[in-house]
Amino acid sequence: MFLQNKPGLLFFAFSVFFLLLLQGSLACAHIEKGQMPDALAIMEYRILLEFEPENHEVRNMLGMALYRQGKLDEAEQEFNFVLTLDPKNFDAIDALGLVKIQQGKLDHAVDLFKKAIYINPGDLLVYYHLGQVLERLGNIDSAIKIYRTGLNLKPAAEQDGSYIEQRQQLIEALKNISEKQ
Repeated sequence: MFLQNKPGLLFFAFSVFFLLLLQGSLACAHIEKGQMPDALAIMEYRILLEFEPENHEVRNMLGMALYRQGKLDEAEQEFNFVLTLDPKNFDAIDALGLVKIQQGKLDHAVDLFKKAIYINPGDLLVYYHLGQVLERLGNIDSAIKIYRTGLNLKPAAEQDGSYIEQRQQLIEALKNISEKQ
């Protein structure tokens, strides 16, 4: 595992683990998007996974941090691990689609995004992801349809601040695609 033959890091890991236990939960780790550089977040996620190797949330966050660092094979491995435990894990499927885009496996990305939409049809961002891939594949009409489908979704009763931002991404994508035609 990650900490084998690294006694100093192992001591650090146990210290972090103990502090997180004092907080009440390993899930309360302070690493949230934008709060810590990805290199540090990756280390902390790996430490947390030493104690909870099947924690889907932490493993997905590790995969995304690896993805942002361009470590696509490692990110793919993390998302696939989650999917072996939970084949319908929306976050892992959507994120694996992003990895496939970067790897140039666009048809596979389309399949993953369609599966993600089937699992969670209310997530606007996955419509944006699918539309972007369809555009790259030259399927402009399909991309427009997907963007519009995402825009026509009714928001859930409670939305976080990302809803407006995601809706704006879909609007911009439709605007850009219209300018190209």
